Amino acid sequence: MVSCSKNEINAIREEGKDSVRVIAEYDDAGYDVQYVRDDVEAKMQTVAEEIHDELVIQGMGREYLEELFQAGDLHCSVHRFDEVTAFHFIEEQFTGLFVSIDSDADIPLATFTDTCRDAL
Repeated sequence: MVSCSKNEINAIREEGKDSVRVIAEYDDAGYDVQYVRDDVEAKMQTVAEEIHDELVIQGMGREYLEELFQAGDLHCSVHRFDEVTAFHFIEEQFTGLFVSIDSDADIPLATFTDTCRDAL
């Protein structure tokens, strides 16, 4: 499993400010929530297992996407919904980092994603 330090978690929260909802590390066996904002904790508990399963499946397609786009290494994928923007950072085939923020957050994308990626 990815092992983010407290300083790395704090750096992600600093970049995302109050918009950060969840920060979680995962591998094929499970996930470890490093941060969850109080107002989304109950929802996270109801959907976390299914999201974890989906992240592992997405990780298996990493090499295919890298070959398809021919643009170098895949750093992250982003899914934007009405309420949440979810970032998926794949470290290895079955390990990575999941970070979600409020969809209306106005953050510098490159800086935020680089900070998240540095935590891997």
